[in-house]
Amino acid sequence: MQIERRFSKSFAALLMAVLTTALLAASAVGAEQTREEYVAQVEPICKKNTKANEQILAGVEGTIRQGKLAVAAGKFSRAATAFGKAVNEIRAVPQPAADATKLNKWIGYLQKEKTILSNMSKALKADEKGKVRSLSIELDRNGRKANNTVLTFEFDYCLIESSRFS
Repeated sequence: MQIERRFSKSFAALLMAVLTTALLAASAVGAEQTREEYVAQVEPICKKNTKANEQILAGVEGTIRQGKLAVAAGKFSRAATAFGKAVNEIRAVPQPAADATKLNKWIGYLQKEKTILSNMSKALKADEKGKVRSLSIELDRNGRKANNTVLTFEFDYCLIESSRFS
């Protein structure tokens, strides 16, 4: 009888430990990223990139007007590289499950933004002014689509504002 009592006490203790572990694991899984936490993690990435690209692209319009297209091409190439790194960092941030579709769409627009910047660099290098103009329009349109996708997030630096780079 004593052995059975000891066994059932041990079994009960083991069962309680297993249940406690399962509950802790379930609560850890359930403690997903909130929208506010996501914004708090992503905004510094965007701020750092925005400040870097403000410096990289400073005066680029004047550089183009002066006909220094190779210099402007280099600036756009550096901006595309910096922007691409930022997009990769943003992609690595855990997303709130409820916003995953919206955020993946946004990240797709950001990736396209990087591609357009890179293509502008190539067009400038090749002295294709017409292509540069059309890419500039495409960049603006794509930026508006990206911004519209995440308006409810109330981003500041993660919104694409081309006026920052004039």
